[in-house]
Formats: sequence, C-alpha cells, structure tokens
Amino acid sequence: MKLLFFTLILFTKTAHGFTLNPNTGKGFKNNEINLHIANTDCSGAGFTTTQYVTLVKQAVNKFWNSVPTSSLRIDVKGVNSGIDITGDTHTSALSKVPANTILAGCNTSADDFDDPSILGSAVMGCTGGNCRAVLILNAHPNSELPNKSNATVEAIIAHEIGHAFGLGHSEFKHNLMYFSISGKFQEWLGQDDIDGVTYLYPLDSEAEILGISALGSCGTVAIKKEKDYEPFLKSLFSGIFFIICLIAIRRSVFKYY
Repeated sequence: MKLLFFTLILFTKTAHGFTLNPNTGKGFKNNEINLHIANTDCSGAGFTTTQYVTLVKQAVNKFWNSVPTSSLRIDVKGVNSGIDITGDTHTSALSKVPANTILAGCNTSADDFDDPSILGSAVMGCTGGNCRAVLILNAHPNSELPNKSNATVEAIIAHEIGHAFGLGHSEFKHNLMYFSISGKFQEWLGQDDIDGVTYLYPLDSEAEILGISALGSCGTVAIKKEKDYEPFLKSLFSGIFFIICLIAIRRSVFKYY
C-alpha cells in the first residue's frame, strides 16, 4: 500500500489554482508579445507618459519576463504616437490595438472608472488565432493612484498585464493575480502566477516532458536532445509496469491466505 501511495504522489499532476482570462480562455499564439504605450495624458494617475514607459518596463522585467519555466517575453516598445485613447472606453480602445499586441494607456473615463478605488483594468480579445489587449490605468481626478508608491504601481501594472496576456484571478492573497491589489505591496510572483504563465507560455516541449508533464511539477531537468531523454522515459515506463506487476502478484498471493 505504501508503494502504491508513493507512486500516486509522484505521477499525479499538481492541481492548478490559477485561472484564465474569462473573455478568451487562452493566451497569445506567440510567446514574444509587443507592448506599446498609448500617446495619452497620465497626469491624473500621478506620472507623465514617459514615466509610464519606465514603470511598465520595470513591471515587465521584475515579474513576467523573469519566470524560468515560461517562454513569455514582453517587449516594451515605448510610446506609440499614432495611438491616442483619450476618452475611449476599453472596447473602443481595444479596436485601435494591432493584432498580437498589448496597448497600455491611461484614461479619465467615468464609465470605466466610476470608483476611485478602481486603479486599473484590462480587456483582451481574440479573433481566430489573433489576440490583442489593452490595459488602462485610472487617471480620473479622483483616482487613488497618485497616492500609491512606485512599487505598488508597478505591481498594479503587472497585474493588469497578466490579464492582458491571458490570466484570470487567483483566490490566494500571496499571488500577484489575486483579485484585489489595492494597498498591496507585491515583491514577487506567487505559485499560481508562475503556474499560470508557464501553462500559457511553456518552454519547449523537450524540457516540458521531464520538467512538468512527467514529474508533475516536482522538478525540472534540462534536456537538449531527444536521444538524451529516451532512456529515461524507457526506464520510467518500465518502472511503472514493474510496480503494477508487484501489486498484482501481491494481491494474487494474499488471496489464498
């Protein structure tokens, strides 16, 4: 019984606590995503558009571009002078975003930000294999963003970027994608965040075979060529077959006592 219990622990996949963006249920088709900053006024949010670019870059590099189990790379391109979302709703702003791109901006829309405590939000849409997303920070005169530290603003931006590339909320507070980030100081990603971005944008399938699929997130092994991991897989399945045979023999023997 102990042998069987150990086998189940080793080969059963870990349950996931992350969720996907409910609007799309998936991520972008490419793991390299361009992010543009809209040419809009962010003074109501407590910073200039140029400072916004810096905050976005820091948020991306601090959180999402540094996950070792994920291939996601977000490339912040800077301000796009051809895109202005002043006065736009999220829906109308999304229509201005090129395919396979995330757009970040600010807005004073009373429709989208009818509560000062709403610091930002993001919308993602996909048509076939082409996805696009927009994240907007609250620059309304009543916005509470100017009262937040740069570290908190970076966490807010990173949270909305998570929605923009395909993640939903986590129910656990220690994760960046927890549904409420108001007043929360977030220094790193939680396990749900890491599992979610890895699920949407995994590393190449060779590493995934050993690092995630076969070991159920128990560890990772760097494997470069197919011939390197073939012996491991043969041994793995031989071991499983051997364990099953032992269990069958044991049951057969005990049947007569």
